[in-house]
Amino acid sequence: MTKEDGAVNIGQKTVEEVEEFQYLGSIISKIGNTCADIKERISKTRHAFMLLRPVWHTTSVSLKTKLSIFSSNVISVLLYGSETWRLTAMLINKIQVFVYKCLRGILSIRWPEKIRNEDLWQQTGQEPIEAEIKKRSWRWIGHTEENTEASPKLRWSGTHRGNRKEGAPHTAGGDHAQQS
Repeated sequence: MTKEDGAVNIGQKTVEEVEEFQYLGSIISKIGNTCADIKERISKTRHAFMLLRPVWHTTSVSLKTKLSIFSSNVISVLLYGSETWRLTAMLINKIQVFVYKCLRGILSIRWPEKIRNEDLWQQTGQEPIEAEIKKRSWRWIGHTEENTEASPKLRWSGTHRGNRKEGAPHTAGGDHAQQS
């Protein structure tokens, strides 16, 4: 792999430079913008929510169960990759409005009917989506720093090499496998 004049070459082929691409369901932008990723997340979440429409409209399932299904099957789709999002007030509002619409659908509150957002949260026991995103971000940061004794500067710069010696890892089995 070589890099000449800003182009990346692998063998004889030049890797195409793009403004954004999709990786593991998230849209990665060259400039680090999360707007396109959030728009895509909302689209995928809307689809997941609509697939569960029979659950939302049935009276044989309790509200508590519906909200549990909502959290595990809808919110998890919405917040996939949110740990690394750069959020603005506009993006948070866009996500929150979508969640409000979903919760109103679960509670069968139709358009002409009105309910304050605070009452909606109280009825469903949900918390604002911004709080959940922040919680996930801090959990992710804690996870990346877990069991690391390197200084914070080394952790964030990616220069810490760790304690393992270089070379191939030892293979399982060896002489012990033949004795068994």
